Amino acid sequence: MQANTLKFDNVIKRLSTINMNQALNIKNWSDKGNNYVLKANADNKWCGFQDTVITKLKESFSDNFNIVIWTDEQNENDYYCIPFKVLKHLFVAEHKTTGKYPNRWTAIILEHKFLMHSNSELSVDVTPYYSLPLVITTSFDVSDDYYIENAKAEINIRLGQSKFRNGVLKNFGNKCALIGISEQTLLTASHIVPWAHNKDYRGDISNGICLYIEIDALFDKGFISFTNDLKVIVVSDKSKMSEELKNKLEQLEGKQLNPTKIKELNKEYLEYHRTKIFKT
Repeated sequence: MQANTLKFDNVIKRLSTINMNQALNIKNWSDKGNNYVLKANADNKWCGFQDTVITKLKESFSDNFNIVIWTDEQNENDYYCIPFKVLKHLFVAEHKTTGKYPNRWTAIILEHKFLMHSNSELSVDVTPYYSLPLVITTSFDVSDDYYIENAKAEINIRLGQSKFRNGVLKNFGNKCALIGISEQTLLTASHIVPWAHNKDYRGDISNGICLYIEIDALFDKGFISFTNDLKVIVVSDKSKMSEELKNKLEQLEGKQLNPTKIKELNKEYLEYHRTKIFKT
C-alpha cells in the first residue's frame, strides 16, 4: 500500500507541470526530436526559421517533422504544432528574407493564419493545429484500482480547470475585467457559482470572470458581487473592517465590468452569487 501511495504521489507531482506551456515538453531538434520548437513574439507571433535547421530536419526526417510555435510560458495551450508538410510549399528559396538576416524565413501568425513575411499573400490556415489536445500517459503499474482511478480523476480535474481558465481569460481579452491588469500570473478565472457548488457549471465560461488575484479573493469571500448590468456592489456592513479594506471596497464600488468577447455572463449565475455568496 505504501509503495502504491508513493507511485500515485509521483503521478500527481508530474501533473504540476500541466500549467506550463506544453510546447516546452515537446522534444526539439536540438535534442534529436523531429520538431522545430520556437518562441514567437507575443504580439503577432513573429518568428524566424533558420535554413540550417530546416535542412537538418529534412535530412533526418524527410518531411515528417513539425513546426512548433509558442508564446506564453504560463498558458499551457498557447502553441501551434504544425506538420511541416502543411507549410512545405512556403519554405523555398524565393521566400527567404534578405538583407540583415539572410538564409532564413520569417513569418507571423495572425488570426490563425501563418503568413510569410516576404509576401503576406503566402498564407496557410493553421487553426486545426492550435492547442492540440494534451495526452498524458503513465509508465507505471499500480495494481490497486483506487490509486489508478484517483490519478485519472486528478488529471481530468486539472485539465478541466486549465481549459476553463484559458476560456475565461480569452473572454475578457486576457485582462482583469475591472482594472485592466494583463500579467497572466496575477489573473484568476473566478467562478461565479463556486467550483464545489455545482459541477454542471464548472466548465462554462459564462460562469467565469477574469479578475486580478486580490479582487478575486474579495469576490470569492463575498465582500463584492455584481449586478445583472455588471456593476460592482460591496458589503454594506463595514463596521468591523480595517480602514485599508474599506478603502479598497470604496474604490471598487460601482465599477463596471469590461464587456465579454466570446460569451456573455449568465445572469442566473450572478444571482446565485448575490444570494448565496455575497455577504450583503
